[in-house]
Amino acid sequence: MTNLVQNHRGQAFPSITMDDALLQFKTGIENAIVTGGGRAKISLIRSQNGIKLIHNAIKTELVNLGIHPSLINPSKKQLKRAINPTAYSKPYKLYDKERKLAGYIKTKDQDISIIPSNIPIHPTTLSYPTNLNGYYDLYGDLLTESILTINVRSQLSSTNKNYDTMYERTFAEPLNLHLRCPKMVLGELYIFMLNEYNSNEVKQKRVVFDKMPPKTIEKYIKSFQAVNSRPNTTTDDYKYERCCLLLVDFNRSIPKIYGDTQTLIQDGFLPATTTVNMSNLSYTEFEQDLLDIYTSRFPANTFT
Repeated sequence: MTNLVQNHRGQAFPSITMDDALLQFKTGIENAIVTGGGRAKISLIRSQNGIKLIHNAIKTELVNLGIHPSLINPSKKQLKRAINPTAYSKPYKLYDKERKLAGYIKTKDQDISIIPSNIPIHPTTLSYPTNLNGYYDLYGDLLTESILTINVRSQLSSTNKNYDTMYERTFAEPLNLHLRCPKMVLGELYIFMLNEYNSNEVKQKRVVFDKMPPKTIEKYIKSFQAVNSRPNTTTDDYKYERCCLLLVDFNRSIPKIYGDTQTLIQDGFLPATTTVNMSNLSYTEFEQDLLDIYTSRFPANTFT
């Protein structure tokens, strides 16, 4: 039997807090906008340099909670070149690769995978009546189900227009994995901009924000609550074990994270009459909650 971790390089990733990651995320995007407009912004997004800052903030917190860095994949996300918003014609490449895990219907690269150190690889050939029939799975059923995954998404503009596509994907991905691995622990973090970049102004190399309508904010909170918290491994396959809707106001010098309904009301993002709540959706305890759920399901597994 071959242990996955023994075959992994175990290289370190940059340590960063979520607050610092969001500030660098904002700075990189806005530098790209004023330098190269919409084209530079799109190139920076495609390079994934900005979103990888968020990945590294999550990984940093996982290490702070006791996870060994070598068990967090991809392990090395240092840039091959510094972020240079003027060089938007050449997307930046990153070291290491995401883990591609097979569900019931399809495979998908996972943004962050935490792999237990004591579970061996048992490669298998899948025989599902889907597109994966005959697929050679390197990891096997036991290890795949034992991997804790966290995926990260964001939308910088046209949030309302892209809602249907975003939510269909958000809904489908845990279903795909849970149909194959019912006990698998899945996390989702979605960055929601309470003030999004105005696309027309971006084209003119100007940083201008549009305030998100309260109805849209309410819709997103309700939508993520509907796929959040899955305590039972035999039902609700479409749910994540824990979601985080990271509500952020980028229209200030230092981005502000909102984690409760009352503060959103006080700052004018939600009406006082709103019935939505951010219970169990905030970033506070996001990683800890996932690890607690994981430990309850896999008490013999270790991340050290």
